Amino acid sequence: MSGISLSQGIRSVLASLQNTATQLGVTQNRMASGKRVNSALDNPDAFFTSLSLNNRASDLNALFDNIGQAQNTLKEASRGVTALVDLVQSAKSLAWQARQTPPPATSYAAIDQTGSADAGAEAAGSVTGNVDTSGGFAAVVNGLQIQVGATTYTVHQASAPATEGINAIIADINNTAGLGAGGAVTAGLDATGKYIKLTANSTDTSFSVLGSAAATALGIAGQTGTSTNLLQAVSGLSGTSLTVQANGGTVKTVNFGNGGAQVSTFAELQAALAGSGVSASLTQNGSAQNVTLDVAGTTGTQNSLTTSGSALGALGLASGTALGIATNPASNRASYQTLYNDLLQQIDALARDSSYNGVNLLQGGSLNVRFNESGGSALAIAGVSYDSAGLGLSTLSGTEFQSDSTIDGILAALDASLTALRGQDSKFGSSLTTLLIRSDFTKSSVNVLQTGADALVLADTNEEGANLLALETRQSLSATALSLTAQSDQAILKLFH
Repeated sequence: MSGISLSQGIRSVLASLQNTATQLGVTQNRMASGKRVNSALDNPDAFFTSLSLNNRASDLNALFDNIGQAQNTLKEASRGVTALVDLVQSAKSLAWQARQTPPPATSYAAIDQTGSADAGAEAAGSVTGNVDTSGGFAAVVNGLQIQVGATTYTVHQASAPATEGINAIIADINNTAGLGAGGAVTAGLDATGKYIKLTANSTDTSFSVLGSAAATALGIAGQTGTSTNLLQAVSGLSGTSLTVQANGGTVKTVNFGNGGAQVSTFAELQAALAGSGVSASLTQNGSAQNVTLDVAGTTGTQNSLTTSGSALGALGLASGTALGIATNPASNRASYQTLYNDLLQQIDALARDSSYNGVNLLQGGSLNVRFNESGGSALAIAGVSYDSAGLGLSTLSGTEFQSDSTIDGILAALDASLTALRGQDSKFGSSLTTLLIRSDFTKSSVNVLQTGADALVLADTNEEGANLLALETRQSLSATALSLTAQSDQAILKLFH
């Protein structure tokens, strides 16, 4: 205590000045900081609530950044899937081109009517008639019938029934009245020397070999010079069936006839054999159309063609299995196979390169994206292994493209790969959409939290400016009042002078 006594007026004015100075300091602090609550002392509830809101906003900001990185990872994976689809489609195109390229030729040891292999006999699977000129095949010709227009000619043996060789059989045909050089049809050997070739002596002559026992024995039943309608070309074919099997694979049965599920034309026969590994071809043998069955074999490997069924007699085929070696591989198919393997390597490389920030969703990586601080809200994104092996595709190390049936299997695997890739791309797209929605939601949440926190502690600068001006005016007035009060006290002192 100073021991100095102040008048009541001065003490009152001084107290007012001190209060104004305190309020002025508070207002100046609010103006400087921009906050009306700068510490817990100012307003504990507002201060701690604002602090909590700002802390949560900070946590969500960190999650917002992670969501953005996850979006980039998904975008990279989706780009990779799109590129993989293009590569797989290119591989499929190569396989299709190989499939449409003629398969390698296969030579077979044929089967005679007893079912035993006859290396010098007719090529297995041929509808055309042929007889072994080496003497390994002979037949009894009795009642062979050749129809020309509306006329049917019957060929008999020149002597009592006995087996004859090919030249004697040809002579029997040509010596029959109405046939031969002066007749409608002439018989002879074709260029191979193993086939009986019937030639129409007039270009407008239509002929066919009826399905007699002799024609069947000779393997020429059903030869015709005009039609590719199998039921017309091959007598006795309607109502029969043919069962084939290539290399122990799929067994295919073809039913001949005019019914809805039956085969009547060559084109229908080709379609019916699709996928069996056995193909049919149509060639011209003189004036006749010949159907040949063949197997797209693998080069250097023994292949087999097995035939059975009630149509064998009409077609001139024997029941059993013919064996052969593919001796003429298709070079174009080998080139396509090399290009196909190159594409598989590119698929593997692209899958390895589809990573972002160390995460590759196409190489088994995964993501777990959190949407809140506790992790209770999250999105798990599972990766896949989409290199060539993961897509069910394997490098071809042999001569797979030499076989139509093998290529068909490869095409099926490529189709399955495309289905899997497109399905996965859809999943990635769905996850990316979810991340975009949650990203926008998180950003909005951060703004709401920060706005709420600021509303609790920020100062109204307009209000605080007005307060500052009012307090400064009040301080100036208080100072003037203090001066006037002091002058009043000094007036009393003048009475003592």
